[in-house]
Amino acid sequence: MNFGAFIAALPLGAVIGSFAATAGLRWVRGEQALSGRSRCDACAAPLGFGATIPILSYVRLGGACAHCRAPIHPGHFVGETLGATLAVASVALLPIGPALGVAALGLVLIAAGAADVASRRLPDLASVLTAVLGFGLALVRAPTALLAGLAAAALTGAILLLLRRSFAARRGDPGLGLGDVKLAAALALWLGATTPWALALAGLIGLAQVRLFRPADGRIAFGPILAASGWSVGLALQAGLLGDMAP
Repeated sequence: MNFGAFIAALPLGAVIGSFAATAGLRWVRGEQALSGRSRCDACAAPLGFGATIPILSYVRLGGACAHCRAPIHPGHFVGETLGATLAVASVALLPIGPALGVAALGLVLIAAGAADVASRRLPDLASVLTAVLGFGLALVRAPTALLAGLAAAALTGAILLLLRRSFAARRGDPGLGLGDVKLAAALALWLGATTPWALALAGLIGLAQVRLFRPADGRIAFGPILAASGWSVGLALQAGLLGDMAP
């Protein structure tokens, strides 16, 4: 492990995680994610440096805008915390090259998760970027891993589409969003033979969330759960922690 990279990962991950969460939330509102100053979502007041320090500013301000005292969307704090966590985990377990790729994929998933929680929609761009990064990470492991990923992506997409059609025919509701299917197939390109583990983990977490929080319509934003499960299994896979379970 590169100790310097490990130390740098915490603040850098938090900063980029903040950007990823902001990008996802702005996408929901139809705003440009890559332009414009940081501003309050409620009153649009520009935010100074002291109000944009990841994690610390949210805690210092009590989760509210310093100008209008409107609540700051918790997605910003969650994105910053997750960004720092995944960056540190990546550099702790992987050489710097693959660590950057795995961390970048995680940041894409943070943006996707923020968008899904806010709107129940997953951006197609997030699935495309996940597929591109997953393709590269699988190739880094081995050519056979890439072949396994291609097969897993095709099977995952086909099976989930069939499940959607079956649920829609029986209950009048597909149950699973099309964006979830796209994201699952994109993750499968990286995960290969370990894809069932990620899907099973996501399913268990989803069921637990429904039981614990009992949403009125019985529905949850599945994208963040799928993203977290897929990324966690993928990190373990990329780090060689799963042994002979996959190439």
